Amino acid sequence: MTDAPFRPFDTHLDEAAALATLRAATDGADDGELFLERRRAEAIVLDDGRIRQATYDASQGFGLRAVRGEVAGYAHSTEITESALRRASETARLAVGAGGGTLAASPRGTNTRLYRPDDPMADATFPVKIEL
Repeated sequence: MTDAPFRPFDTHLDEAAALATLRAATDGADDGELFLERRRAEAIVLDDGRIRQATYDASQGFGLRAVRGEVAGYAHSTEITESALRRASETARLAVGAGGGTLAASPRGTNTRLYRPDDPMADATFPVKIEL
């Protein structure tokens, strides 16, 4: 994993190809979504001022869901590639079967930024964190 910002359409996927795959997965569906995420966690456990345990974990991946009526098809992967997205699309499509659904355009973004883009894990080196 890297400290670089998570921009899957800049580094892992072609946006047009991903949208085409999502359209194929949701054809005949009432609803559907593609969810991309990257997660990082760090923990330092101290016992009487000494480091007892230090852990770091990082993961990334996606989930693809297609819904038709009461049936939902879901597939996910930790590999963010076009081939993984195509495989997930084929799996999710199994739930929706044949039909003529359409992919709706995303709503216009009107949300206010609630959080700053600070990265507290990158703000201090490990020795500095220990001194805290």
